[in-house]
Amino acid sequence: MHHYHRLQELLNTHPVGAPKSEEFIEILRILFKPEEVELALLLDFKLKKANEIAKQAGISQYEVMQRFEAMADRGVILAKRVEGEPAYALLPNYPGLFEYPIMRGGDSDTQARLAELWQAYYMKHMAAELSLANPPWLRVLPAEEALTEDFEILPFEIASQMMAKTKKIALANCPCRLTEKKCSKPIDVCLSFDGAADFLAERGIAREISLDEAREVLKRAEEAGLVHTGSNNRNNLLFICNCCPCCCHMLRLVTEHNYPNGLAKSSYLARIDAPECIGCGICAEERCPVKAIEMIEDIAVLNNDRCIGCGLCVSKCPTNAISLVKRDDYEFPPETVRELSDRVARNKETKRGK
Repeated sequence: MHHYHRLQELLNTHPVGAPKSEEFIEILRILFKPEEVELALLLDFKLKKANEIAKQAGISQYEVMQRFEAMADRGVILAKRVEGEPAYALLPNYPGLFEYPIMRGGDSDTQARLAELWQAYYMKHMAAELSLANPPWLRVLPAEEALTEDFEILPFEIASQMMAKTKKIALANCPCRLTEKKCSKPIDVCLSFDGAADFLAERGIAREISLDEAREVLKRAEEAGLVHTGSNNRNNLLFICNCCPCCCHMLRLVTEHNYPNGLAKSSYLARIDAPECIGCGICAEERCPVKAIEMIEDIAVLNNDRCIGCGLCVSKCPTNAISLVKRDDYEFPPETVRELSDRVARNKETKRGK
């Protein structure tokens, strides 16, 4: 079996998945040079020290570090320090192999080919794979302008407060809009935190920003009608994506691929006060990313089942006819990313075993 096919099989052991396809094999050929693949096969998704890898490979630690540092600079593997020593790990497809090389940029022809391949791979295989995640990998964070103090606000749903708990923040360009190019929404709105921010900023894939700058990013995103999403866990914020319904791989599970549970909804639901509605249509035509609102006889009407609780409709309603209320059926997300991954893996095995 060719090394690239073996690497695909190894990547497919991650709970995110990496289904086999001609497109994905070509993606791997672009991301990993032929002389790097065999060495990458010695990695897994847990950080492994360079000296341990050198022993396995039968080469010097210096050569291991040279090769892996070059790969990390391109955003195709993870590099950190463990107990003061350099260590490396594989990256899953999301977040990782799809996002980081696109964010990194480079030769325009190579970037264009990667974009074409990822689009085809997502449509043919990866969307269905991502939809298998139970719980979903991402959840909606409501627009803060839409929140009120009428009821208890869950602390892990206030994006700015979650960001305030982190030690480092980095900002990068949105890989989904860079590859899909279906809209003119803002590009520089992808936020990462702590360990991910360290890695991305160190490698020039993102740039470090302050908490105040990050809050401004959220405001810009809300103004542009982008949906805040983050990893579907309560502690240790990893990233916040600001998603459009036409480009975002995760949001498109709902808007394009008919997987209504592909994204975890927030604990809120929009409520429309019909007597206050003037029939302007802003909520239905400009703000709702999932077409949960339609105009019926010049009155906005909400489809509760489709509403993801993003709050974007609330912030632009000229008569304050829309508000957010608590859902009755909200399911709390897992505590940690590890718990989320473990639950996804178990549920995938159960589903596939049937």
